Amino acid sequence: MSEKTPPDLDLTGEWDATLEGRTVKDRVYEVATAVTSPTSVTDIAERADCTKEGARPHLEWFVDLGVLEKVADNPALFMRNEAYFEFRRVTELTREFETPEEIADRTAEYRERERDLAASFEASSPGAVVLSDVDSEDLDEAYDRLSEWRAVTRRLRELHEAKLRLESDSGSTSASSFP
Repeated sequence: MSEKTPPDLDLTGEWDATLEGRTVKDRVYEVATAVTSPTSVTDIAERADCTKEGARPHLEWFVDLGVLEKVADNPALFMRNEAYFEFRRVTELTREFETPEEIADRTAEYRERERDLAASFEASSPGAVVLSDVDSEDLDEAYDRLSEWRAVTRRLRELHEAKLRLESDSGSTSASSFP
């Protein structure tokens, strides 16, 4: 074996060991935070490879934390709380960007991409696009662009929220410096 040849790595074995080491709570969290429509305890438990009785207390705990919403009681149906995840994404943006000006620069980049996507569909918003009106040969590519447009729109909303939060925080900091 030459010096340039990497050692034999058992990445599959490492991955399997990592997966096996996850707790029921970890597995329920992974599944539950991916459900975007009302989903039963049975379905979540099945996907998380545990019993309903094992999943239920974790689901209720995630509801108490605000991570999930319980949308029905009988049968119990859960889905991810989008407001919670949006709050987290905005919080991460306020950590990533230290000033409202930095966010404004990034917002300009996203606005330009949003304009390009809008022009490609000749529509005012992603919701105004009807994919059945798109040439069927380009349907996959159109779906990808539409998904990107939705993501860009969401990111613009989050950047705006983060900018407002940073401006509010800097305003309260300067106001509190007065006696």
